[in-house]
Amino acid sequence: MLGEESASPGRSGRQSGKREQRLEEREREADEREREADEREREADEREREADERERHADERERDARLRQRARALRARAASAREQAAQVVEEAKTALDVNEDRVRRAQAALDRAYANAARERTNLARSVRRSEQHPAPEQRDFTDLANRVSELRGRTAAAAARLAETEEHAARIHDELAAREPGNPRYKRLANEARAAMLRARETEQKYSS
Repeated sequence: MLGEESASPGRSGRQSGKREQRLEEREREADEREREADEREREADEREREADERERHADERERDARLRQRARALRARAASAREQAAQVVEEAKTALDVNEDRVRRAQAALDRAYANAARERTNLARSVRRSEQHPAPEQRDFTDLANRVSELRGRTAAAAARLAETEEHAARIHDELAAREPGNPRYKRLANEARAAMLRARETEQKYSS
């Protein structure tokens, strides 16, 4: 009886130790599972971060592609606008040159007619002083020729006005291009040249309008 009582505390101690050992083992396993779960979560976060990074790079590439496409489209439209403006300006200049040439030739013809008439009147006056008998010169009417000169001057003034408007439009186009590309001085120079040409055209318009 005494032996059984003395043996009982030993078994109880061993059982308690085993229970504690099992508890510690379960706690270690729980810690390991928690560590593995943390590791899996960290890896998932890393994969998500990498996915976000890839998506960000893809968005940047797409945005860059859109910007490049837009820049190409803008350059194409700018080139087209420049070409159209240059063509219209050239046509307006040609029209003005043709009209100015016509005015000069018509004015020269009118001046020659007036000069010839003046010489005839002078010769007649000399003949009268010498008592020479000559038929009176026919009175010439220069109204049609004068009207022709006036008409041509009006056309030339209108052509100069169209050229001025065209040059003003070209100046605005180049101003817009200069604002888009401030590092390119060519557009600003072309805008200034167009404005100077516009002023010259306005002066020509005033010349032939008077």
